Amino acid sequence: MKMAKTMFLYLAFVLAFYVATAFGAGKESVVIDVRTEAEWNTGHVEGARLIPHERIGKDIGTVTGDKRTRIYLYCRTGRRTALAFDVLKKAGYEDIINLGTVENAAKELGRPIVK
Repeated sequence: MKMAKTMFLYLAFVLAFYVATAFGAGKESVVIDVRTEAEWNTGHVEGARLIPHERIGKDIGTVTGDKRTRIYLYCRTGRRTALAFDVLKKAGYEDIINLGTVENAAKELGRPIVK
């Protein structure tokens, strides 16, 4: 029984470490909603910043100038995040994660959708 508890605690620790590493614990990160302002107003992930995809190349500097910052992107369907992803990669940003939809972003980041 003691061995089972020890294994359980070990596996829980390994899982927690993996999740923290996967989501960049301790690393600067920013969440960006690349939808329109009208879509943003219907609900967005708590703590996200709004930069519509067509302005991402010009406005990313208002959020971060460090090209090593982890950048999470989301939109309504995932199409605009793919476009923004490409622009940021070409601009030299190294750590970009396409979370797809606003609902998926909220789930993956463990944050609520707020208005």
